[in-house]
Amino acid sequence: MFGKKRIAALTSAIMMTLSAGVFAAQAPTGLQSPTLSTDEDSTWLCWDRPAKGDDAQYYNIYCNGKKIGTTQTPVSTWGTNAMEKFRKANPALCGDLIIYHSYEAKGLKPSTEYTFTVRAVGKDGKESKDSKALKVKTTAVPKVVNAKDFGAKGDGKTLDTKALQKAIDATPKDGVLLIPAGTFVSGSLDLKGDMTLKLDKGATLLSVNDINGFRMQKNNRYDGMLNVRNAKNLRIVGQGTIDGNGWMKDKKGNYYKAANVVRADGKKSREPDVRAYGILAKTQTEYLMDKEGRNFKDAYVGRSSTVMLHHVDNLYIEGVTMCNPSLHMVVINYGNDVTVNNVNFLTYDVNNGDVIDYTGRGYKVMNCYMDSGDDSVNFNAGMGEAAKGKAPVGDAWVFNNYTKHAHGGVTLGSHTGSWIENILGEDNIYEQTEVPFRCKTSEITGGGGRNVIFRHNVMKNIKNNAFLFTTNYTDEFAIGKFKATNAGVFHDMLVEDCVVQGTKKATFKIYGMPGAEHYNITLRNVKIINGKKQELKDYKNVVQENVTYVEDKNAK
Repeated sequence: MFGKKRIAALTSAIMMTLSAGVFAAQAPTGLQSPTLSTDEDSTWLCWDRPAKGDDAQYYNIYCNGKKIGTTQTPVSTWGTNAMEKFRKANPALCGDLIIYHSYEAKGLKPSTEYTFTVRAVGKDGKESKDSKALKVKTTAVPKVVNAKDFGAKGDGKTLDTKALQKAIDATPKDGVLLIPAGTFVSGSLDLKGDMTLKLDKGATLLSVNDINGFRMQKNNRYDGMLNVRNAKNLRIVGQGTIDGNGWMKDKKGNYYKAANVVRADGKKSREPDVRAYGILAKTQTEYLMDKEGRNFKDAYVGRSSTVMLHHVDNLYIEGVTMCNPSLHMVVINYGNDVTVNNVNFLTYDVNNGDVIDYTGRGYKVMNCYMDSGDDSVNFNAGMGEAAKGKAPVGDAWVFNNYTKHAHGGVTLGSHTGSWIENILGEDNIYEQTEVPFRCKTSEITGGGGRNVIFRHNVMKNIKNNAFLFTTNYTDEFAIGKFKATNAGVFHDMLVEDCVVQGTKKATFKIYGMPGAEHYNITLRNVKIINGKKQELKDYKNVVQENVTYVEDKNAK
């Protein structure tokens, strides 16, 4: 994972290779197989992107000394497929900024140990030396439990909650619960550790539009459809769909977003839209208002996020499509060693429709497609006095993802109270995103963000800023009620080797406050095409090296 020491080592390696002028392809480092990414016949591998100055163009993968693949043509995933389409349409913009550094080894035998190495290939076509070898043992063939054997109908009409829960409870340790093709309507389900939930191609888990289908949590918000508490070793995989059934679609096929209709008192409200266009979002909001007497704001934030994972260690999610939450798509509270790989996230334009809201340590997001109604990868470290003394959130690696729309790409905050730290976001593409690198806090939230590298990312048609560090975040539906503390601060941030084409607001914006200035922020080797100029306020030690603004009337 990308802890503080590894971030420091990476920064040091960047500087050393710059000074040494090293341009030959170097042996890859950091080869690993993400936790739980190995099954009976396949495993995933990933490795570090080289420090600047390395001449790697792609990688060759070896198993037991024999070449089995290359990233010259990347493994087909939701994310890489979208990235390749974008790269082919924008070759001049992308150049050689993006490189792929993961691979899926298939066709393996159960309960068998394999030795993998990776070699970099330079511009001259020559291979580097081998990486350090990695031994991976595939799992035994698991016992498979079929949800239909426990009475689940999957006909899109029958409420299958009880049958699905029976199937979950009957799944043996290290077993697989198979959801076959069909539409399985369900309310709140409780997954457990030491199991795999596998959605077959054509299978859909669909949240029921019924207030009685969801339990209320202690924080006065509804549970999700899939819930986990205090578990280890959970996999959610397959080619099927997890559908939160939150909102109707418009004529373009997008989910409706609340349009911030102005209330009589001049403030904005989302109430008319959720009543008109919500499905489960409407059912839950109206019940909390009309039956429990909550005001609109308190009722609206009570909607259920579709997947709610509390205190889960060793979590792996791969392959599935996740769409249309009532609130957020996936919430991971206090997760450790989590990998989200090759997932198709469709939450545009769901109001508050974060793709992943994450609290914990040890986190990878790779090869995903994210079309988001709010932030795509959001880090949450709590707010105010209650967050003080809690563990920081971070040690994260976000790479080879394609993000379309979204309020933020790699997003720190607005809940920054216990600090967000040690994050590497690299080799991603952002298109029509509001702010690809979004750091937001408030005057009373506390903590902040530190030790983050955002490099080798390509951004096009950005709706607001490309890089934002702000203390001025005040969304009433996101901040919530908490006991105030000091202002949040962002420091020790590196943006390097990025290109931006088109921004509607200042490409680089810092908005601090006196006595709580954001500091030690570096932009290096950043090309900005048709972007708005910078806006910097209340900051210290901001360094800009080889940051260029270019006007190009032919750029589209």
